[in-house]
Amino acid sequence: MDLGCGYGRHLRELLQWGHRAVGIDRSALLLGEAGIEAPGASLVRGDLRALPLHAGTMAAAFCFYSSMFLGSDEDAALALAEVARVLRPGGSLVLTTDNPLRLAARPEAHFEEDVPGLGHVVEESNFDAETGVDTVHKSLRTSAGEELRATFTIRYYAPEELARLAAVAGLTFLRTDEPLTESTPQLVALLEKTEA
Repeated sequence: MDLGCGYGRHLRELLQWGHRAVGIDRSALLLGEAGIEAPGASLVRGDLRALPLHAGTMAAAFCFYSSMFLGSDEDAALALAEVARVLRPGGSLVLTTDNPLRLAARPEAHFEEDVPGLGHVVEESNFDAETGVDTVHKSLRTSAGEELRATFTIRYYAPEELARLAAVAGLTFLRTDEPLTESTPQLVALLEKTEA
């Protein structure tokens, strides 16, 4: 199960390796793209804080690029509790997020590029190491001159914070892929549903 599957690139990989792939996303537009990118995947429109799945039906879940943490601590706790509910005992959750140590070392970032067929994209972010929140401002100037803007926040957790949050949800934090330093690009964490 890919939580926040977006347009389906990870679902495509799961299918190519012979796995049953289920994608969950709130966006009908992105799920439509996922259907094209990963034909054969089961696609479900839903909120990660209230998964439209039966308890104990999934063996594994993945959440790439912080999709679970686009909101408050309460939102993250609800999302983790929902994953614990739908996982079988002993089921695994793999999370990837940006590394909060790397962000704290360089809290301000600016990125821009011209995207063919879309327009000029600008992204500016500012990470608050005290709260663990990255505030991101994105803008798009389309080729027709239309200006679109959005601001959102992402909460990043150090491994020990994530372990505490997961424990409350009924998940055990097993490990990260490597020790975190300021130069580690991402936090990749493995969690497991506590046996009933």
